[in-house]
Amino acid sequence: MGHISAKNINVFKTEFFSYYMAKKICLFFGHYDPARQTIMDYYEKIFPKDVNLTVACASRFDRERYKIKAPVIEFLDRKFIVPFKLRRFCRKNKIDLVVNYTGQAEVSMTLFLATVFSRTKSIFYFLGNPRLNLKNLFFLFSQFFHTRILASGKEVTDKIKKYLFFSRSKIDYLAFPINVHIFKKKNKNVLRKKISLKQDDKVLLYVGRIEPAQGSDYLLELVMKNPDKKFIFIGEIKDTNFKNKKFKNVLHIPYIFHDDLVDYYSLSDLTLFLSKRNSYPYPPRESLACGVPVILFDLNTFGQLKTRAVKKFPFDIKKIQEEIDNFFSLSKNEREKLGKEGREFIIRDSSEEKLKEKTLELLSFFN
Repeated sequence: MGHISAKNINVFKTEFFSYYMAKKICLFFGHYDPARQTIMDYYEKIFPKDVNLTVACASRFDRERYKIKAPVIEFLDRKFIVPFKLRRFCRKNKIDLVVNYTGQAEVSMTLFLATVFSRTKSIFYFLGNPRLNLKNLFFLFSQFFHTRILASGKEVTDKIKKYLFFSRSKIDYLAFPINVHIFKKKNKNVLRKKISLKQDDKVLLYVGRIEPAQGSDYLLELVMKNPDKKFIFIGEIKDTNFKNKKFKNVLHIPYIFHDDLVDYYSLSDLTLFLSKRNSYPYPPRESLACGVPVILFDLNTFGQLKTRAVKKFPFDIKKIQEEIDNFFSLSKNEREKLGKEGREFIIRDSSEEKLKEKTLELLSFFN
């Protein structure tokens, strides 16, 4: 028997997925943001060429800011009208599959109304961690009508299986990918020189909107407690407490292109991600891919991040400050070792290469 090369095996797998996969897929977003753009960049790269992707948004799509190949349709109507417009669109365009990218209960209703008793299948994708409340009771009913139910966190997947026990066989964990070829360690000294930072500066980075839900109150206190350290904030400031003050130790950058974030991760010593929400944020994973440790709150959505390079804390500013002090007391070699462990974890857990086959498999019809 002749030798079967790895290349031939990969070609076979690609053809296999292409044959069984839905050919017309509509990706439904409540809103479109940099994280969704990252998802689209990945999908447009890995999906077979004979699969047609369409993006549907329940809010305005910023065509100047976001560039994708897939056509975009906007449903700028009242919420109760959107499901019926989406249903009409799917029927007219013979859409095989609709996949949502939000964890809100009303989106499950939207998918149900848009696809029930039609040829279009649906996949409900939990991006966050659903709470047990009356609004979410609809999942107990809608679970029977979704082809698959996916979650971006392992702990969330286990939680959903516990409560949607009739659908356990079609519930899966599917993380979002990190491009570890873009997000990688770069020369810290060169990058710092570009923005006039000293080589011995202690630099902490925050990426995201600066608002209370994202821990802006904790960020503000840390800035005031650490005048000897440099803070870089990348994102829109929505907290008026920041708008009304000027800090000598803060560099604020409202917006940069996503791929350029690698430079700021790489020049930093430590990343702060103090969101109080259960969601699937990219910044902690991107930071780890660049070899930079992360401090975040101990939410169960981060349960999958099992590496010493991630430090998890309750909502306690004192403990966070202690960890910052402990981190900067480490030797350069100890800090670099932590960063290396974080990158190796991301490569194993959620790199694009690691997730490609599973992504193609789960976004298809066969079970």
